[in-house]
Amino acid sequence: QNALYQSCHEDENDVQTISHKCQVVGREHYEQLTRGRRYQDRQDLYYLAGTYDPTTGRLVTADGVPILC
Repeated sequence: QNALYQSCHEDENDVQTISHKCQVVGREHYEQLTRGRRYQDRQDLYYLAGTYDPTTGRLVTADGVPILC
C-alpha cells in the first residue's frame, strides 16, 4: 500500500483528470513520517518502491533487488 514504481513509460492525460498533487519520498522517510499522527491518515503520501522497465517487464526494488513476476 502507498508504494509507487518509477518508469520511463509515458502517457498523455487530460489536465481535468488530475485531482491533486501528492508527495513521494524514500521508504525510510515514509516510515518516519507515518509514525507521527500528522501523517498517519494522509492519502497523498507515497514512497518510491522501485523501478519498472516496460520494455523488458523488469521490476527492481529501490534497493536494487530484482523482483521475479
